[in-house]
Amino acid sequence: MWNSIGVGSAARFLTLSNQGLRIRVDGEAAIESTNEGLMGMHGRVRNTRGLLIVLVLGVGGAPALLNAAEHIPTPAEARLKADVSFLADDAREGRSPGSKGIEAAADYIAKAFEQAGLKTAPGANGYFQTFTLGGIPTLGKPLDLAFDGPTDKRIEADKADFSPLAIGVSGTFEGIPIVFAGYGITARDESRKLDYDDYAGIDVKGKAVLILRREPQSNKDDSPFDGKNNSNFATFRHKATNAFQHGAAAVLLVNDMGSLKDDKDTLLKLHEAGQDVNSALPFVMIKRSLADKLLADAGLPSLETVEKDIDADLKPRSKELADWKLKAHVTIDRMAIETKNVVGVLEGEGPLADETIVIGAHYDHLGRGGLFSGSLALLSSDIHNGADDNASGTAMVLEMARRLARRPDPLPRRVVFIAFSGEERGLLGSRHYVEHPLYPLKNTVMMVNFDMVGRLNDKGELSMIGTGTVAGIDLIVEALGPSAGLKIKKIAGLSDGFGGSDHQSFYGKDIPVLFAFTGVHRDYHRPSDDSERINFGGMARIADYLELLLLDVVRRPERPVLVHLAAPPRRGGGDPARNGLSVYLGTMPDYGDESKKGMKLAGVREGSPAEKGGLKAGDVITGFGGKPVATIYDYMESMGRYKPGDSVEIVVQREGKEQKLQVTLGSRPKE
Repeated sequence: MWNSIGVGSAARFLTLSNQGLRIRVDGEAAIESTNEGLMGMHGRVRNTRGLLIVLVLGVGGAPALLNAAEHIPTPAEARLKADVSFLADDAREGRSPGSKGIEAAADYIAKAFEQAGLKTAPGANGYFQTFTLGGIPTLGKPLDLAFDGPTDKRIEADKADFSPLAIGVSGTFEGIPIVFAGYGITARDESRKLDYDDYAGIDVKGKAVLILRREPQSNKDDSPFDGKNNSNFATFRHKATNAFQHGAAAVLLVNDMGSLKDDKDTLLKLHEAGQDVNSALPFVMIKRSLADKLLADAGLPSLETVEKDIDADLKPRSKELADWKLKAHVTIDRMAIETKNVVGVLEGEGPLADETIVIGAHYDHLGRGGLFSGSLALLSSDIHNGADDNASGTAMVLEMARRLARRPDPLPRRVVFIAFSGEERGLLGSRHYVEHPLYPLKNTVMMVNFDMVGRLNDKGELSMIGTGTVAGIDLIVEALGPSAGLKIKKIAGLSDGFGGSDHQSFYGKDIPVLFAFTGVHRDYHRPSDDSERINFGGMARIADYLELLLLDVVRRPERPVLVHLAAPPRRGGGDPARNGLSVYLGTMPDYGDESKKGMKLAGVREGSPAEKGGLKAGDVITGFGGKPVATIYDYMESMGRYKPGDSVEIVVQREGKEQKLQVTLGSRPKE
């Protein structure tokens, strides 16, 4: 009979004392024998399948191993399930930064670090590293719009007649001229035989431009634009950047005929064109009836007539509205949100103790979703619990912290465990950490990231991404898989943009990375990503595998050697306006920068045109090809005007001084 049976994470062994055999049933499941002849086993035989093993006495007292008919979770599975269930509970409100739910999640993670025996990092506030990110835009005060015309005419816009859009910024205007600029498009594309420019021959510097939505000939299948599909030139991004780069001070947008719904002129609400600032201009939508009054008093045809005329011959009808001035106060508040990374430290011992391994995962998610949140259930306001994305990865960080911290033998390197916030907003938490590291990046030798590790499939396939960033790591990554019943899919490179999760921020700082991932599924970024869909047995197997892999990395006598990857291939083909840029520069934007004074670089790729041209991390690009740049959208729009091999002047601010660099653009290799 059993001498003692332990229950829970603290009880790690079942012991059969009269046979000298004990079975460890936690996350390091193993069979240990003190009877050399027992079953022919010596030392430890690892069992990573997560099955309950029952010892019975067979004939003659010989022990036998039987699989129980009903699976009972191992302590490792129980811990992982408890962590995921807490983080992905409705009470966490989808863990959106700024919510009470994510604060409760941060406290839970910090408590788990403390219970595991992890220390706090120097420079942190306990287990927290706080930072701020931009909040959801809201309308503020003052908010008014008026037009002063000839002979003391004045049009006061009612609140129902205009709607500021969050893709623009706040602004105050005490009387600036107004120019009707058609669709606000500059489109030159030889492949389409397209040469159309609403800004040709007019001066809009310091003025408000009145423009139409979409593009000419939007209902013609043979349009040199894209007809019913709408081309890149129809986007808000193009219109905002084009106005900004022509020197406009504000944009007044009106629905074109094709945007009317049941002949109703419905204005977009604040968030409906997007929440991110497209360019550094106020962007306000106004009623067609209001625009028609301005056009009529300026002696111009109605919007309907102008649209038909442009459709007929594809010639702009732009003109300044004589004697009309815009007076407005546009206030869009973006209150900063304070959020936090959660950091716990396991110090190393020995000559390599100052070298740091970072083990991380993001713990934030999408809250209640909604437009522009990243949710793929666009019309849903249900809580997005993010059980797989990324409560699973966070739980894996906690599991690794518990396992590594309880080992009796000290580790030779420091291990820093980080749960990042702000990942869903653009890797903001990991970006903040690498810009404000708690331990020197020069001594940070590797980062291992877990993002969506909760859906191990029936084939046991685990993707290990970034094996090509670490010299020689692919051999051990693959070799350890069978011990945990896993089929390892090695992916040497990282996806476009360095990888799509928090390891990207570290790789951009020349730190080798690995990224564990079980794959995208139909619940990704939807309210249905709930705990009951998580494969906790699979997570326990992954935990066994990752523990061995991390021990190998931490114990290596030599520092992991970084390998710089080639530029990621451009996916797809055809029109760059649809499939991305055909040119390649090799810059890595700092998505956490919200100054709107240029595009700040977090880094540049080794050997890229950017590096060869002299661009550096920390540079702020303020000009591209003679056009001003205030946001990443301005930058992308400017890039799209060029082809590989073109030489372009790029203006940067570096340490408070302006520098002009001549850079030859490259091409992105195809797959």
